[in-house]
Amino acid sequence: MRQPVRFTVVEMTGTRHEMGRRYGRQCRDLIHDLVANFDRMLVPEEYLEEAREVAMGALPHVRREAPELVEEIEGIAEGAGLDFEDVFRLSCSQEMNSWQGCMKKQAQTTVPDGCTSMAAKRDGSSLVAWNMDWWVRWQPYMVLLHGRPDDGPAFLSFAMAGSVGRPGLSEHISIAANFLPYRASPEFEAGGAQWAGAGIPYSFMARMLLAQDSTADALEMLDRTKRMACLNYTIGDELGDICCVETMPADIAVLRPGDGFITHSNRYHAAEFGGLAKEELPEKDPRAYRAWEVLSRREQPLERADIYAAQRSHFPRQSTGVCVHRGGAKPAITLLSFVGDLRERQMWAAMGSPCEHRFLRYDL
Repeated sequence: MRQPVRFTVVEMTGTRHEMGRRYGRQCRDLIHDLVANFDRMLVPEEYLEEAREVAMGALPHVRREAPELVEEIEGIAEGAGLDFEDVFRLSCSQEMNSWQGCMKKQAQTTVPDGCTSMAAKRDGSSLVAWNMDWWVRWQPYMVLLHGRPDDGPAFLSFAMAGSVGRPGLSEHISIAANFLPYRASPEFEAGGAQWAGAGIPYSFMARMLLAQDSTADALEMLDRTKRMACLNYTIGDELGDICCVETMPADIAVLRPGDGFITHSNRYHAAEFGGLAKEELPEKDPRAYRAWEVLSRREQPLERADIYAAQRSHFPRQSTGVCVHRGGAKPAITLLSFVGDLRERQMWAAMGSPCEHRFLRYDL
């Protein structure tokens, strides 16, 4: 029987500083614990001081593009009784990981099992889905932010305690995301030492996207904003406009659905980025292909239950798949799964492996 486990929901209302202060107070012990362990969980000691400087190099970009999120971090730090810099770095995990991959000249700047995203058109609206896959050791720190700011739309955003958030659902839009191999620009291959420098970190980009009014607005924002890591953002809005957007620091490529739905995982698909041909997907991006395979067998338009089936699916005769179960020195699982329903303004989310946990409702 699948277990009905609820996320810790962090209620955030008021001004941005007040929202952050409420967050910091509610999660004080959890944030303190993550701050104490964060750097060593991500970066070897030999790179630690420089990695901290790399993360803080993002601050001027965030102040310029999203000053309201800096105010939230100031509030989180105050509410939790921590230094601003220690809290700011909690929203830069992907960037610290990508940077050290460049320094070590390792192609594994992409976590092999690093998230699967899906979106589907439904009745003039959208369903957007995300499996967040990462190391098991992150799971105790996952919370769900329920924000109702004075100056923007309400949102639900998953976060590692103390960070500003990751994908989720807002009043007009829902987003998912998956890590891509770091490339400073399209002319470079993954796994080299080229680093494009500071920009907007992923966690801030996720929250900035959730503040948009439409997919078109989100695309415009991505096109003009320099980023600090390479990700695919899967986006759907309340009018049913869905797409995937593969991003490098200063370049984007937009992928549109051919079947009323779209799936994506950890490889580039766009032709302008030298992406995979469709026939290469089963071998080279198997989770994206497996999700597509499951959804393509379902009657259209897709319902939430159809997407749950894809999120829970394993590869044939294997115990892992879209729903990740990976052993080794750094065991990884699907930490959480959600489906954002724009028509109903509801999120349905499973805490932990979706093959073992129920999707429960969270209202915007």
